[in-house]
Amino acid sequence: MIKSRLFSVLAAALAITLTLLTATNADAQRRRPPRDDGGGQTPRTVEESIRSAEEKKAAREAELRTGWFDAQDNHFKKQDKATRKRMRQNARRQKRVRQGRQVPWWRRIFGRPNRYR
Repeated sequence: MIKSRLFSVLAAALAITLTLLTATNADAQRRRPPRDDGGGQTPRTVEESIRSAEEKKAAREAELRTGWFDAQDNHFKKQDKATRKRMRQNARRQKRVRQGRQVPWWRRIFGRPNRYR
């Protein structure tokens, strides 16, 4: 009695194990059918893959850029006159620093010479 029950439990466990092992291999090897628009299908060649990645990146950057400039314009419009003037001056200073010119030209020419050059 105990042997037959043990045998039936082992047989059921073996059947379940084999079913699970064969089902996962078949599912892993099955390929998803292509969509109608073709957008979800993976690229076939390396060139297509690189091109699609660059296109996606450019579209994402363009969307972020337009959103950034719109938000910046709205923020600028909300400020009062003195704050807008200060923002413009700081933008000019930032531009000058990005070019490597921290000191204005008249201070470089007419200012005190740098003793440590």
